[in-house]
Amino acid sequence: MTFSVLAGDARTKLIRTTLLVAALYVVAAKFGFTMAFTAEQVTLVWPPTALSLAALLLAGTRVWPGIFLGAFIANVTTHEPMAAALAIAAGNTLEAVVAAVLVRGAIDTHISRSWLRTMLAVVLGAAVASTIVSATIGVVTLCASGLQPWTAFSTLWRTWWLGDAAADLIIIPAVLAFSSRPRALGWRGRLEFGALTLGLAAVSVAVFARHQESALRYPLEYMVFPFLIWAAIRFGIAGAAYANVVASVVAIAGSVAQGAQADERLMLLQIFLSVMATSGLLLGATVSDQDASRVRKEGMLEAALDCIISIDHKGRIAEFNPAAEQTFGYTRAQAVGQDFADLLLPEHLRDFHRRAITRHHRLGDLALLGRRFETIAMRADGTEFPVELSISHVQTTGPAMFTAFLRDITEQKRLVKQLAFRATHDGLTSVLNNAAFMERLTLAARQSNIGGRKDTAVMFVDLNKFKQINDRYGHVVGDRLLIAIARRLRAAVRPSDSVARLGGDEFAILLEHVAHRRDVDAVVERVQQALDQPFNVDGHEIWASASAGIALASEHGPRAQDMLRAADASMYQVKSARA
Repeated sequence: MTFSVLAGDARTKLIRTTLLVAALYVVAAKFGFTMAFTAEQVTLVWPPTALSLAALLLAGTRVWPGIFLGAFIANVTTHEPMAAALAIAAGNTLEAVVAAVLVRGAIDTHISRSWLRTMLAVVLGAAVASTIVSATIGVVTLCASGLQPWTAFSTLWRTWWLGDAAADLIIIPAVLAFSSRPRALGWRGRLEFGALTLGLAAVSVAVFARHQESALRYPLEYMVFPFLIWAAIRFGIAGAAYANVVASVVAIAGSVAQGAQADERLMLLQIFLSVMATSGLLLGATVSDQDASRVRKEGMLEAALDCIISIDHKGRIAEFNPAAEQTFGYTRAQAVGQDFADLLLPEHLRDFHRRAITRHHRLGDLALLGRRFETIAMRADGTEFPVELSISHVQTTGPAMFTAFLRDITEQKRLVKQLAFRATHDGLTSVLNNAAFMERLTLAARQSNIGGRKDTAVMFVDLNKFKQINDRYGHVVGDRLLIAIARRLRAAVRPSDSVARLGGDEFAILLEHVAHRRDVDAVVERVQQALDQPFNVDGHEIWASASAGIALASEHGPRAQDMLRAADASMYQVKSARA
């Protein structure tokens, strides 16, 4: 039931829209007939052509019956036979449908990216191609029905075609431009737009309202072109479309007021309006596309998380996005125009950067372009930090331009270093873990000069009665005791030695580059002294002794497992002796 109601509402709306289109077509046609100088049915400008195309673009092709109905009524009420009126109405309707299909295809596909493509579709598809349909059908009908002589066919066809084309060129761009919500103007923009309108209107009145005789001697019509260029460059497609409407309305009104009757003069006016409208539209479309491209570029620069810095062929900064401002500490105004190397690179890298640019100029060397590599950059306060840098060459017709993409990898480096530390160190005591210690011991044992001047030793350290300490004070105190023990072990060994926690209360120490057994004994003595001192953990004084065993690569190596097993056995001998 709900679906039926919605379908009925849609059908009613379609009927109302179709009838409205028909009514507007009749009104526009009656107005157009007031400019019929060549023949009663052929006018200087035919507004219903643009009205029909606009209706199909805005309301959809389903309203085509309204165009046919309006065209039939408009023609049958101008002393045309019914058959001729039907044929002309069919031609007008077919013209509008063909134009709508061509322009809609361009709009649906490209309007968000290219106004130029859309205006080319309006000029070539609507104004040039589709109008041939209506002009051909209409003039053939007039001549075949005896309303006009065949001898006037070429003149009638040319006037009909130019009149329809002029209507499309003048009205349709304005409809498309203003239906797309052009950008709002500030008070300065509104003031400039007002001055443009007044100037264009004044010049148009002075040019097109003058007497026709002087018009032939002095082609002052081209005085409007500076205003059209002004409108297109400053206000894009919307300004160009508006300026075309203003100039065309004045020109048409002047011609109607003076009763332009000479075929040559009428044709020249139609051609002028078409050339004027086309020129302004294409220029305005190009400006709008460039403006849209600039806005998109600025949006990407604003939203980019990486630093994006454009550099000219001399190494000077031409663009500096917000991410670069935040990273380096310079504002865009401070950075633009400055030398990239002097401002953002440490002193020891500046010459390398300049040589790379010079090498590119002289030899076309692209070795550094298109690759990501790590280097060092410098902030405004002079601090250096690691960055990932990529440089690309911007293809331009002028001097070479480059775009540098930089990413601050300080945090990334820190995280990598942190992950690497966690992978090789004990999570509680921050000394080496079992796996990292065994790798280091394996390498050291293989490289040791067994039987020579240098040796490698491993010390196995096991705490005495650690379980009783855990049971008495709790595991939290026990964990903190292990941390304190690891700290004392690191302080007791040499800087080149490695301390590891193998698990639980077991520690190991790797002694590399041992010149004499006395060196090992000295470390063992310092370790014993360090662990014999009491520990103060959470207000508890704890005495934690340890037993240590030693194994030398020259005696038990070079396999790491054999050395650790020998040190473990030596430790148990010490522990048994103490018991």
